[in-house]
Amino acid sequence: MVDPLKSMRNNSDPHGMTTFDDAGEVLPHRRRGLRLTSRVFWDMAIYMVGLGLVVGVIFPPFAVLLGVPGTIAGRGIFRSACLLAGFMVGAMNYALCRGVVGGRMEVLGKHLRSTTSMITSATQTGDWSEAVFERITVDSDDQIGEAGRAFNSLLGAVEGRKELENRLRYQAFHDTLTGLPNRALFMDRLAAADAQYEQTGTPSAVLFLDVDNLKAVNDNLGHEGGDTLIRSLSERMLGVVRDDDTVARLSGDEFAILLTGAGSAHQAERVAHRILDSLRQPTTIGEHLVRTGFSIGLATSDTCAATGIGMLRAADLAMYEAKTGGKGRLEVFQPSHHTAHVHRDAVRAKLSGALDAEQLELHYQPIVDISTRMIVGFEALLRWRHPDLGLVSPLDFIPLAEESGLIVPIGRWVLQEATRQAAQWQNRSPLGRLRMSVNVSVRQFQSPDLVRDVADALHRSGLEPSLLTLEITESLFAQDTEETSRKIAQLKDLGARLALDDFGTGYSSLSYLRRFPIDTLKIDKSFVDGVTTGLEGHAVVAAITQLGQTLHMEVIAEGLETAEQVDILRGLDCPLGQGYHFSRPLTPGDAVKLLLTGMLCQSAQGYHFARPQPADAIGRLLRDRAAQ
Repeated sequence: MVDPLKSMRNNSDPHGMTTFDDAGEVLPHRRRGLRLTSRVFWDMAIYMVGLGLVVGVIFPPFAVLLGVPGTIAGRGIFRSACLLAGFMVGAMNYALCRGVVGGRMEVLGKHLRSTTSMITSATQTGDWSEAVFERITVDSDDQIGEAGRAFNSLLGAVEGRKELENRLRYQAFHDTLTGLPNRALFMDRLAAADAQYEQTGTPSAVLFLDVDNLKAVNDNLGHEGGDTLIRSLSERMLGVVRDDDTVARLSGDEFAILLTGAGSAHQAERVAHRILDSLRQPTTIGEHLVRTGFSIGLATSDTCAATGIGMLRAADLAMYEAKTGGKGRLEVFQPSHHTAHVHRDAVRAKLSGALDAEQLELHYQPIVDISTRMIVGFEALLRWRHPDLGLVSPLDFIPLAEESGLIVPIGRWVLQEATRQAAQWQNRSPLGRLRMSVNVSVRQFQSPDLVRDVADALHRSGLEPSLLTLEITESLFAQDTEETSRKIAQLKDLGARLALDDFGTGYSSLSYLRRFPIDTLKIDKSFVDGVTTGLEGHAVVAAITQLGQTLHMEVIAEGLETAEQVDILRGLDCPLGQGYHFSRPLTPGDAVKLLLTGMLCQSAQGYHFARPQPADAIGRLLRDRAAQ
């Protein structure tokens, strides 16, 4: 078999223009022939000397006409002298032309050789930054002048390509919005820093920064407002770093900073705190003042070398911890962050099949009338019982469901199951008309199918719509308020009630309470905990309770754990409460047992289930329960 590469090497162009190396790449091949300059000057020598000799031959007859005696003009020595004179004149003309024309040709050739070398080098390396071209000064209109002008035109085209190459190279390695290095250039510099650390031990550090709530700015002020914020944040970062530090924009709301050299770890911490401090002042976007922040992760070369994780990846993991831990803060990478990430990945993988495998279940926490201790409803709380992991904490899997989008189908199932259970209890509870509260996450609320899912759950279960309360959080109001208003109005048209969960911990604003038809305020546990520890906490809960009463809203205190808290809230006229002091979240079976009494009794050990009273409704409930 003939080797195609060998065949390629052996078969050159018939005109001798190109050939191929072992890799099949085109290589220049020298054309056979005379050199242009040598041939020109050789022709000039022949023509000029030959012309001189011709003049020497024909000059003696003309000399007679000029008065030279014929006897002298006919002598051999005179004819030889004429030939020699003609030869000398031709040779002198040749020497003069060669000196003048050859010098100009040498200048042109020098520029051509220099330009060719630079173009070849730049083409091979792809770097045109060092290519500098010098034009020829044209001072004549002859053929050499025309060659000089053609050369200058060629340089114009080459410089145009150089400019284009530089522009494309800049665009390939820089962010178009901010002008900062992009991910490709950052990774190149990070690789150089890693290599330097391995060779010389020079330390380095990486900050991974994620803009908090950029989507809210885009929704409220448009993408132009978001772009203005990004540019402003870029300028603030550049203002707190050293000249040799690299600030890069990795993606829409993600930035990274690379610091190298001795003390880079401590310098990175100082830079992070300076950035956070700079964001304490709001950013002006048009006529609006916008407050935002960064969740920042820090990783150093020393820590990453010990764990075998890349610095950018480690800083990203630390940033995730900062964001989940409250946003607007710095987190330094620890090996435990990687362990937690691996665990999250494992949980995320198992969660995808939990709904189909019927591993999800609902527990129900009673909502109690603080004055009468009567149960007025339940809050449905999602639980995941995995055959290998056991009962997985909601704190572990609900954020993952949010991130992956699984919260939408899971939330749909929760609505259906909670309304089905509530409808079943309406006919069996001695208390009747029990409300059911269901949490709706921001991601689920943004789903275009939410209103249809709620309507379908109410229709399937037969539950009276006014007995369903949908709990939303204040962070929802940071999204597209027009779309939020439209969807809330549709939910209210269905007859469902709306509760504002964790009130006071997010984007609290009285304008939201006036604008949106909220039925219930739920006081966050962090405020409830403060009623027994200081006057400020007591005042906050009192203010929220009074606000609810003034706006004709129901108020529920969350996280009640002690009798003292219950007594204080009763004194503040807070009507409803829930928490471990009354009851932990219960399985449906335990919730039924609690419904047999409908009331919690107090003893020295706290609240406990009362003994069932002989009543027709309770007896019917017991028979139905036994039949199940």
